[in-house]
Amino acid sequence: MQPAPLPVPLQHIDPQFGPVVSESTVGGKRYWTVVGLVLFLGLLALAGFIATLAEGSLLGALILGFLIFGMVLIVAVLSGVRVIVYTHGIERRGRFGSKRLGWDNLQSYTLNVVDPSHAAAGVGGLIAVAVIRLLTSNEIKPQAVVLRGKAGEKVVIPNQLKDYDSLIASLVPYLTERLAAQVHQELSRGVPVTFGKRLTLDPQAGVVFNGILGGKQSAPFHEIESMVFERALLAIRKHGQTKAWQNVAIAAIPNVVVLQKIVARASPPRHAPPQSENFSWAR
Repeated sequence: MQPAPLPVPLQHIDPQFGPVVSESTVGGKRYWTVVGLVLFLGLLALAGFIATLAEGSLLGALILGFLIFGMVLIVAVLSGVRVIVYTHGIERRGRFGSKRLGWDNLQSYTLNVVDPSHAAAGVGGLIAVAVIRLLTSNEIKPQAVVLRGKAGEKVVIPNQLKDYDSLIASLVPYLTERLAAQVHQELSRGVPVTFGKRLTLDPQAGVVFNGILGGKQSAPFHEIESMVFERALLAIRKHGQTKAWQNVAIAAIPNVVVLQKIVARASPPRHAPPQSENFSWAR
């Protein structure tokens, strides 16, 4: 049995998932930023609603009314979110029910990393992109972590949680260790493992990139020097090359840290042969 993702369980014990080890509710800077933005937009929509009614446009007033209702609903839904991590699973509770997922049924997790400069490109062009990149860190935290189960379960951990940073810092490495063991087992059996639509680990071909038009490019494990996060992209570089061999959106790669971990262990420095016979498939 693997250890719990977080230390020192609390007292409550769930009959299915065991002791509670962490419980988080919404709040903090990110949540109140969202609330402030929604309220600001809501006031603008309300002003437009009143002006539209005054002009006698019932359809326009109806559209703005629905917009205001939607904004209020967003705040109401977020305010009721609670994420509970157990020894053997996770649960997200909200105002309209709850969703649960056991670690034994976990299939993947996805880091929803969004580059704010991409949104700026549509507003201010290249200058806006350059300014945003200067003002923001290259290490962008995910806006949410999406957990998916083998039977289609889906649990979303939003970044509006009070303890979001510490929760993710503990949970993602724990889940990575669990899933990496499964991936390694499949590769040892000679079975390719996919990481979304773009990337595949193949015991024979190495890292395989699947193009948009169906073309494929591959690089043996020993040619891969690094896989690093660069803003919202995973940059894959070969030995001796400064330019990335491939750039893939992090949000499009399920289990992206598992991918990094497996390739790093299968792609040792050129001067050192693989240390473990368990990774003989990578030679």
